[in-house]
Amino acid sequence: ISSSDLTNIPFIRKIAQKGKDIIISTGASNLDEIKLAIDTIENANEKYTKGEAGIGIMHCVLSYPTDNSDANLLMIKNLKDLYPNYEIGYSDHTKPDENMLILTTAYLYGATILEKHYTLDKTLQGNDHYHGMDPNDIRKFNENIKLIKTINGQYDKVPLPCESESRKQARRSIIAKEEIKEGTVISEDMLTYKRPGTGISPSEIENVIGKKAKMDIAEDELIKYEFLE
Repeated sequence: ISSSDLTNIPFIRKIAQKGKDIIISTGASNLDEIKLAIDTIENANEKYTKGEAGIGIMHCVLSYPTDNSDANLLMIKNLKDLYPNYEIGYSDHTKPDENMLILTTAYLYGATILEKHYTLDKTLQGNDHYHGMDPNDIRKFNENIKLIKTINGQYDKVPLPCESESRKQARRSIIAKEEIKEGTVISEDMLTYKRPGTGISPSEIENVIGKKAKMDIAEDELIKYEFLE
């Protein structure tokens, strides 16, 4: 459904009654008009609310070509918040730059459907050629997406295998700041923290303070739990 038919409610209702996947574009509209269109689709057929048929909502700016300052890509995030159960896409009418930055940013913002005019030659006559992307643009965009998928990593924050050695060497361990004689009750002022992090972590300091030394501990020696009682 094109942007020009976003408010054509009888037309939208007729399409939705078929229960097929729908992609609807939102150029030159406001949020109330988008909501009316989506509500119309959902009310026309329960398949959409049950997840048996999908809706793709395309952020679009109805201006050819779209100035970069008018791309308004944050609307992708807004639509994703408003319609979390549906796919959000971007219909791009900006002129491609050499790095395909705008379309790549749309992908980073969560657009899962991307529409862009295509041409073999941007100098050809016609309304769409001069702001379409050519084979070189597609190649660059694909390179960007492959790189993003490589660098995205994972959502959870855990130490990566490549960090394991650095983690050991960069972190601190609890160290005797002075000589501690056997039988001495250890206090915090007897301790300091130095690299590497192969001993007891400073985060476990409460497990050391108040313990007795089972043996003499030399100044600058790494504290170990087997030294304590």
